[in-house]
Amino acid sequence: MSNVTTNPSAEDIAKASKHDLFTYYAAKTSVNPNLDIPSVPPVMDQVLKDTVDKYGTHVAEMAVTDYQGILQNFFVGLIGAKRILEIGSFTGSSAIYFANALKRNGVKPGPDANGTKPITGLDISEEFTGYARKNFDKAGVSDYVNIIVGDARENLTNLIGETYDIVFIDADKTSYKFYYETVIKNNMLAKNGLMIVDNTALWEVPEFIGKPTDDAETTAIMKKPYPECTEEEVSRTLHDFNEYIRADPRTETIMFPIFTGVTFVRLL
Repeated sequence: MSNVTTNPSAEDIAKASKHDLFTYYAAKTSVNPNLDIPSVPPVMDQVLKDTVDKYGTHVAEMAVTDYQGILQNFFVGLIGAKRILEIGSFTGSSAIYFANALKRNGVKPGPDANGTKPITGLDISEEFTGYARKNFDKAGVSDYVNIIVGDARENLTNLIGETYDIVFIDADKTSYKFYYETVIKNNMLAKNGLMIVDNTALWEVPEFIGKPTDDAETTAIMKKPYPECTEEEVSRTLHDFNEYIRADPRTETIMFPIFTGVTFVRLL
């Protein structure tokens, strides 16, 4: 997604549509300039620029925006989160925001008695992870984050027994149901915790409104390598995921109609 900046230029404002101007205004007025730990980590503009320079605008859109980072961190503060699981870390933007919020919550850097840092990330890409670690160094949050590289399904299963206050899901979309079910079924989300699921209305998902789900087709799509899935297939599995969690008696969900859909889930 394109960056919703908290500091638009005069050119951005002059070219903005009425909706974009509202978005800029919302982002700008969500920043408190008098915080000891700033709403937007100072390194974020450079992290985004470097990501665009290295991978191009299209790939860089996988990073969370400033506004989304601020929004998610509001909830980190609201529930007093201490431990966070991030499924899909990309080049580190969301983890930097989360670390920023944990600092505000009084969470100390470094491993706990079990050798675990406050934020655990899962990502399949060694390249992206290496770049993320450099960004963590720039942001001064390396002692808050540990990323486990490899298949997120397998690595999530290896974490069963751990409990997190925030679980952020932003990895391969066709695995969302697996990630969700693994976390909920195995009590990996704290009782008063929060799950945040990104991109839940991506691409063609809204066009499925009112349409029935197809478990057999979705199961077949989930078995395909993610890079081979079409936008329509990914959209169908996301729609099925949305309907699945909407009807789950164990949880309550709400989708925010921002960006490409951000869904918040809490336990009942």
